[in-house]
Amino acid sequence: MPYRNIRLHPLLRLIYFLLRVLGWFGITVFFRRRLVLGAENYRFDGPAIVVPNHPSTLMDVFNPGMPVRQEMFFLANYGLFKHPVSNWLLTRLFCIPVKRREDVEAGEERNNAAAFKQSFQHLEKNGVLFIAAEGTSWMHRWVRDFKTGTARIAFGAESRNNWNLGVKIIPIGLTYDAPHLFRSQVVVHCGQPIWPRDWAEAWQQNPERAVQDFTNELQRRVAALTVHTRDEKGEKFIGRIEEMLKNEHPDALKANFFKLKHLAETRLDDTTLNAQVKHYFRRLSATRLSDLGVRAWVSPNRGWLTFADTFLLVAGWVPYIVGYAFWFLPCYLPWLLNKKLDLYIGYSSTVKMLAGLITFPLALWAAYRFVPTWLGWSSGQWALPLLLVALGFFVERYMDVARRAWERFKAGRYATAKPGKFETLAVLRRDILTTVAGA
Repeated sequence: MPYRNIRLHPLLRLIYFLLRVLGWFGITVFFRRRLVLGAENYRFDGPAIVVPNHPSTLMDVFNPGMPVRQEMFFLANYGLFKHPVSNWLLTRLFCIPVKRREDVEAGEERNNAAAFKQSFQHLEKNGVLFIAAEGTSWMHRWVRDFKTGTARIAFGAESRNNWNLGVKIIPIGLTYDAPHLFRSQVVVHCGQPIWPRDWAEAWQQNPERAVQDFTNELQRRVAALTVHTRDEKGEKFIGRIEEMLKNEHPDALKANFFKLKHLAETRLDDTTLNAQVKHYFRRLSATRLSDLGVRAWVSPNRGWLTFADTFLLVAGWVPYIVGYAFWFLPCYLPWLLNKKLDLYIGYSSTVKMLAGLITFPLALWAAYRFVPTWLGWSSGQWALPLLLVALGFFVERYMDVARRAWERFKAGRYATAKPGKFETLAVLRRDILTTVAGA
């Protein structure tokens, strides 16, 4: 069927565009590395529902939403709409309020009929919806049970249109290495679309059973796009192996992701590997060493790397001090604000990013406006912000090298004092990585 384009007020389109630009800038700065897999599945037309897992609050909107070309409407927590100001703003910024069970107060009726009606109408106008099907954001790798709202909306919209509407579900897996930390990494994995119309017969025979089965399948598809660790024990196990892989192959984000994903699918119950990893990290803790230090000391290129690191640390001292002095406040203030707010840790990245959208541009503007005057520059002021941005990346690199050099020094000191015990530690590390490589 020919798709009808949804019509939005030009002002709303402009606001949405500006928010996308800010969001793009925010996640580009916040994350050190951001990898998008399955980008071809983002090329869709017609009505759709984008469904990711939900470990990092607002970041789970920006990360999967940026590649979507169309404007998305968001099903959002009803509690956000209770204040008149936020209600006025959110209802004009593509948000539809949904009452979860935990949002219903004593004596209050849980009625989402209006939300369902808005969602049906939006899909019927060729719109795109964003639904965090877990309902609540929890900062874990494993995917929690999905609510049935996505299936009910998709089936409801299709049944209103004789199953010819063409709604598609776009499953997306989000995997963060440290969702609350600035300059961490994220993998956005977009899967192939799921077509609710294929479930028409099942829905007509038993709607409730079809809704639950479809929800289970959607949850399975999203989990298959992530590093699904299943529980706290699996989270710790995979997190430790991730640390080792990052130290072994620091630039191999894609390869490390698929290796961790495979391990989560096949080795969470491997008691031998679990015991080896646990024992290794206990030994590290007891000796006050780190995996980074052990890796740096046993590296076959240790001599060259030590020389290169030392040269950078000595030669780069002055630009490091200049860059650190400039970027300290723009980075410190978002951290301080997040600490003062004392919110659930899952909101840390959101608070830091939003605050950084103010402090970073403000700092660069202040430097452009005042520094050339203080230094007596008559031209070339335009290059100063670019230089300061470059210095920011240099500071990050410098701190990485300094940490590696320090951890290597500690490992070397231990290896010299207790060569036998260090060799045992190194062999244990090698055996774990050999097992992981062959998994």
